Amino acid sequence: MKKTKTDLQIKKDKIRKEILAKRNILSDKDINKKSDLIIKNLTSYIENVQNIMIFMDMKTEVKITKLLELHPKKNFFISKITNSKNREMKINKYNKNELILHKFGYYESSSNDFYDEEILDVVIVPALAFDSKKNRIGFGGGYYDTFLEKVRKKNNKALFIGVCYDFQIIDEVPVEEHDIILDCVVSEKKVLK
Repeated sequence: MKKTKTDLQIKKDKIRKEILAKRNILSDKDINKKSDLIIKNLTSYIENVQNIMIFMDMKTEVKITKLLELHPKKNFFISKITNSKNREMKINKYNKNELILHKFGYYESSSNDFYDEEILDVVIVPALAFDSKKNRIGFGGGYYDTFLEKVRKKNNKALFIGVCYDFQIIDEVPVEEHDIILDCVVSEKKVLK
């Protein structure tokens, strides 16, 4: 039997659809220009740290992987779904030669050599929408909320930073009990602390 969606889930789905429609009409030029500004606004958060988790951007997402070339001496980590049922992600060290395409359309590591999340200084978090209170709406899988909760329990010094285009910052994100609030959100126009 299919579960009925709650009002909150319906609201989140509506926001996801609206933001995706706006994001999907961005030109490559816009994406690159806005991504460069976002990365510039991120600089103060990453210049003095060593271990950074990024996401492997796809389609019209912020091109956060540009950080790899800009900071070759830093350690970058990417997530890998290890248990779909429990929404579990672990981290691999980024290695271009180990990338494989996941069925959802992004790249992940082919390696099963995982690192302890405790080493992370910064976790850069994707989402479809954020609000001024630093709440987020992801794609609805719950993987990042589960992961961020795990990281927070092990390491309360890791900084959780959301990155997005300015139009992805909305008035209010509907919040559920399990949702994790980020430390800051960075767009091409502002930084929410």
